[in-house]
Amino acid sequence: MVALRIGQELRLTDHQLETLYYAALIKDSGCSANSRRIQSSFGGDELLTKQAIKFVDWSNPTNAIGFAVRFTEPDAPPLARLQKLLQMAGPPSRAMDAATSERCERGAEIARRLGFDDDVALAILDLDEHWDGHGAPRHLSGFQISIVGRILCLAQTLELFVAERGRAQGYTMLAERSGRWFDPDVVSAARAFEQDERFWASHADHRAGRPRPVSHPGSALVPTAKAIDDVCGAFADVVDAKSGYTAEHSSRVTEYAVAIAQRMGIGPQRISELRRAALLHDIGKLGVSNAILDKPGRLDAQEFESVKRHPRYTYEILSPIRGFGRITEIAAAHHERLDGRGYWRGLTAVDLDEEMRILAVADIYDALTAKRPYRDAMTPDDAIALMWREAGQSICPDCLAALEELKSLRPDRQELPSIQYPVPLVAIGGQ
Repeated sequence: MVALRIGQELRLTDHQLETLYYAALIKDSGCSANSRRIQSSFGGDELLTKQAIKFVDWSNPTNAIGFAVRFTEPDAPPLARLQKLLQMAGPPSRAMDAATSERCERGAEIARRLGFDDDVALAILDLDEHWDGHGAPRHLSGFQISIVGRILCLAQTLELFVAERGRAQGYTMLAERSGRWFDPDVVSAARAFEQDERFWASHADHRAGRPRPVSHPGSALVPTAKAIDDVCGAFADVVDAKSGYTAEHSSRVTEYAVAIAQRMGIGPQRISELRRAALLHDIGKLGVSNAILDKPGRLDAQEFESVKRHPRYTYEILSPIRGFGRITEIAAAHHERLDGRGYWRGLTAVDLDEEMRILAVADIYDALTAKRPYRDAMTPDDAIALMWREAGQSICPDCLAALEELKSLRPDRQELPSIQYPVPLVAIGGQ
């Protein structure tokens, strides 16, 4: 909304407005890629760190150092916090430059994968460049930065300030950063609707969960089956990029789930829905801190409760999408168990259909046969043997039998010594 209004004030061409529309919608698709880096640099909950970072002027060294002191291992003892600060390679702004580079480059790559043209990808690559050259990732300045990138840089910052601190502070921030972060002409365009009460009322409605339609400035993309599959695949990569321990997890779970379904004689239409649900089943993990996902030790009760919320987040993310009703239900049920000991709803066998059961088996199998921060990977044979202990109780024996028959699904890794993991399968998959 904010970016398009600025683009209209600047009288951009139809193509530029369309580029701005799509770039603004998917500009943050690379954010999961830098979660590990930020958590590793600062410690603590990187979700809180990322939220606070948005209000810091990183071009000011004093502000950057003050932020690092405040947010580096905030809950740790003073000595541990000091040690973490001393471990930083250079000033805090250098860590943020690296994180920004990762985000923007990954976002541009995802835009191309989704079929958008180079103008959309370039705008996303440029969205954290600053007018004075002190931005990232390429340290461009002035008119070296694409016009759409210059608008996005301002729009994303103004929108957050207005939402969190009010319109007055948002426009004060623009005045302070004009000519440094932001193109002065783009600032002037934003000032043109500072007192437009109707516009800002609509903005408040969006923030409050009462969205009004935002008119598309060009020709809307046609949601073909292939386009939907491409979006699902791209966002599976977004999810899997969040943690080094879940790289390619969604694609492997999808492969296993589809193969099990084919083995069980399920038809093409149902398999298509299952495939999309499998690709997106962990999208709710974007709302879980890497401090928890990458923790090398056992999770405490509070941390495990945080993990258990991610299927609910998956449901909340996918449920507003038209036509995704069935896909949403399958995806959000991947941690449910036949005996009701799963989460987040505590469903039982009477509630779980075939696709839900297949996805649960595929997810557990991949979790067991992949390395995690708290344990080594299991061999396929050991994983299936462990799963048979729960067959008929928490997981579906028919789905497990189909998995066992699929010898071609063995992960491409060297055989490891047999390791016994006396862990209930209720806790395996997301953890």
